[in-house]
Amino acid sequence: MNEMQLHFIANDYLLTWNLLYGSSFSESVHKFKQKLYLTYRKQYERLQKDKIEMLTDIKNFIPDDDTLYNLVFETKLFLQLKEGTEKYRLELLKIWDQYKKKIRDSLKEILKFPVKEDYQVIALHPVMNSCLTIPKGNTIGWGKQINPKKPIETIVKMMETITRVEMGKVNQDYQEIVDAVLELAFQNELYTRLSGKSNYQEGDPTLTYLKQQIYPYWLMYLGCEKEEFPGYMMRDKITFEMDRYVFDSEMKKKNLMEFIEFCVHNQKRIVRINTLEII
Repeated sequence: MNEMQLHFIANDYLLTWNLLYGSSFSESVHKFKQKLYLTYRKQYERLQKDKIEMLTDIKNFIPDDDTLYNLVFETKLFLQLKEGTEKYRLELLKIWDQYKKKIRDSLKEILKFPVKEDYQVIALHPVMNSCLTIPKGNTIGWGKQINPKKPIETIVKMMETITRVEMGKVNQDYQEIVDAVLELAFQNELYTRLSGKSNYQEGDPTLTYLKQQIYPYWLMYLGCEKEEFPGYMMRDKITFEMDRYVFDSEMKKKNLMEFIEFCVHNQKRIVRINTLEII
């Protein structure tokens, strides 16, 4: 399986595009964008398509009309965002460098399918709270706050985003199952491996029950032996009646997408009432 490499870069055009099209993070930014829109409405609207072009081939991107870009480049706001973005890019690079070996090794065991070797992560200012992707691409725009107490969280969410791009639109009619499995894979299992402490009680509260139901099969998928189950239940503070489950040694041969398919096709067997509890 190929080694994943993330390249953290900055790009003035995507930073500006996201400023213009992303959520306004202050009243002054809202007024600034509104003024530009009212003054340069046609140019503003034509810029919308630029995101796809940038995320497709950022190195060779040249705007058809750089009027608005140049106007933004000259503002104090942009200079502040650019400076903050560069600091943020270096923070992301530092976290990646610290955990990349563990991430690569863990993803091989959790995903069990190959991912692209090279990904470009275009840093955006974290105040923007943005994640930009295109289907099947290998470039993403990323501007999410880093929790100083949980820096791993940022890189884990980034890995989940990249995997969602890799997987494409699978089982859209069963999005809740897809989300539950991906949360088990990243926020729970990957985070646990990187931090050395169980993170299985974290995540979207609306997925908690479904994840608990999938959990016994998830342990089989990860290749845990039946005699190891009690230890994992204690570690993750999730328990189930082992005798109610037929141990399937073939489960560990599936990859993550095949495991999602298994969960979709076996919903009635998986979702049982009153068989799990949090301890």
